[in-house]
Amino acid sequence: MNKFTKFARFIVLFLLSSMLIVAFAFWGIGDMIRSGGRTTSVAHVGGYHIPIYGWVGGASVSAAEVRDRYNRQMENFERQYRRRPTSEEAMAMGLHVSALEETIQRAVLDYAIRDYGLTASDAQVAATIARNPAFQGTGGSFDPLLYRNRLQQARISVPEFENDVRREIAASQLFSVVQPTGLAPKALRDDVFRLDNEKRVAETIYVPDSIVVDVPKPTPEQLNAYFEANKARFQIPEFRAFSYVLFSADDVKAQVAVTADAVKQEYDARAAEFGTPEKRDVDQAMTDSEDKARAIIAAAQGGKSLEDAAKEVTGNADGVIKLGLVTKKDLPPGALADGIFALPVGMGDKPIQSPLGWHVIRINKVEAGKSVPFDEVKAKLEDELKAQQVPDLLAKLATDFERVLSKTQSMKAAAEDLGLKIRTYENVDASGQDSAGKQVVIGPAAAELVKAAFATREGAESELLDTQQGEYFIVHTDRITPARIPALSEVEAKVTDAWQAAERRKLADEKVKAAVEKANAGTDFPTLAKELGLESRVAKAVTRAENDTGNYLNQAAVLELFKLAPDKTGSARTAEGSVLVRLKQVESPDLAKEQEALGRYGQQLDTMIANDLILQLIAALRTKYGVSIDQAAFAATFQQQQQ
Repeated sequence: MNKFTKFARFIVLFLLSSMLIVAFAFWGIGDMIRSGGRTTSVAHVGGYHIPIYGWVGGASVSAAEVRDRYNRQMENFERQYRRRPTSEEAMAMGLHVSALEETIQRAVLDYAIRDYGLTASDAQVAATIARNPAFQGTGGSFDPLLYRNRLQQARISVPEFENDVRREIAASQLFSVVQPTGLAPKALRDDVFRLDNEKRVAETIYVPDSIVVDVPKPTPEQLNAYFEANKARFQIPEFRAFSYVLFSADDVKAQVAVTADAVKQEYDARAAEFGTPEKRDVDQAMTDSEDKARAIIAAAQGGKSLEDAAKEVTGNADGVIKLGLVTKKDLPPGALADGIFALPVGMGDKPIQSPLGWHVIRINKVEAGKSVPFDEVKAKLEDELKAQQVPDLLAKLATDFERVLSKTQSMKAAAEDLGLKIRTYENVDASGQDSAGKQVVIGPAAAELVKAAFATREGAESELLDTQQGEYFIVHTDRITPARIPALSEVEAKVTDAWQAAERRKLADEKVKAAVEKANAGTDFPTLAKELGLESRVAKAVTRAENDTGNYLNQAAVLELFKLAPDKTGSARTAEGSVLVRLKQVESPDLAKEQEALGRYGQQLDTMIANDLILQLIAALRTKYGVSIDQAAFAATFQQQQQ
């Protein structure tokens, strides 16, 4: 019956929609349909999709919303790693897909909030924002200026942030069906706590592969068999010989000229940068009216402290805000900053008005600024002014080079015409090393030169490219020597070394295996270490998540340690050896003495389970309403993003 009702509803909607299309075709709707149904929507939550007409009901997820979320993720990456990823890197990391999923999740929540009639009043929104510690000033109360500044730094508008808060309040009402208390059974809590907090003490012996010193040389048969089984390891990589033209600041420096007057004008314009700015130790009291501000000043002039005067007039014991030592740039530009830095030390005799209200100012002290003489920074300013001209001159040189190149179709001819030097590298691999493994392509543009050479076919030239340092270069690939598998005779020494290293590792592993068996048969670690000519150590007690590398207990050894029964021994492989590890002692947590920690742990488990249930709830809502993604529109969105 439900399926029949839904199908009947679809038929009715389809018929009505068809009638509307016909009725409004003459008013331009037909033009929209004939345009191919292009839309800025990349996904849709809920509703019904009618062929030709489009979506009826539900909520759309726009390309603009997804792009905005994507750009914020790019900014977060930049803040964390101090660089902005390229579009290709962002796509490879899946930031665009993550942005789409986050936006869809928000749309699903918004749709559910409307569906269930959940709301948040303006008063609730304001109270939630006021309680946020990020927006509270020195006195612990909400600071409107700080609020706006923080949002501005995060590039979020006030309406946008308040809408997000409204959504969070409404969503919390939706998620309140999941109470994060008592979700983890006591037995589960105790068992997981015991496992996480159990500590183990280990005896350790590090057995390096180098303990095996009598590795024989391979026979010809052994060497040939090893080479045949590991040919790819000894492949000689592709080598390329290439020539290039790179023009940088050095090629245009002679064209740069800076007059003495220009340097002096630059100094005058930036005088505030050269030295220490004036600082003032400032206290302020704020009120919402000029009369109250003047009353505070009058009370202070009558002998009361600013604190007592502010308390008397405003009734607030924390009415004075200590700004501390500030420069003029630290304050919002305008009347407040100008007024503070025009006052003498002491109480200001007039209130100052700003967009935040009326300010009564007390200057506690003034630290005068210091300036640096022109002669001390003259050379620095001259270099900076010259450097400012270099990019434009380099760009002009690049334009001239491309113009000549288009006529001559030859990198060599264009370089000779403009007096640029051609440089050459012979036989380098994709990392810029020669056949002996020496790094020969060096310098800031080394990686970019090699990359361009290996992306250009033999006998051809790359496009004129630019480096991250703002230089320009072009590469001609002169010769390609393909990668090849060498004959054994060419790499016999390398193959011999590799065979001996593998054999040494095998023999060392046999020693380790025998030592483990001996330890498990009853030999103590000090005796075992003495027989091996090594030392035994006792590591500190560790949990599963800890290690003690100073005593050979790395993460692999810790994993092995927690598999062992008491007094049993195991081993863990490292890059150049093995660690013998014996379980000496188990320190189980005393639950009776850990009630406080156990309680916190239980709360964490409850929260984890509650979060999982909320994710399941969101997934169920997504299934209930249905989400349709327009993959073509989504792909087009990020094709545009990359352009």
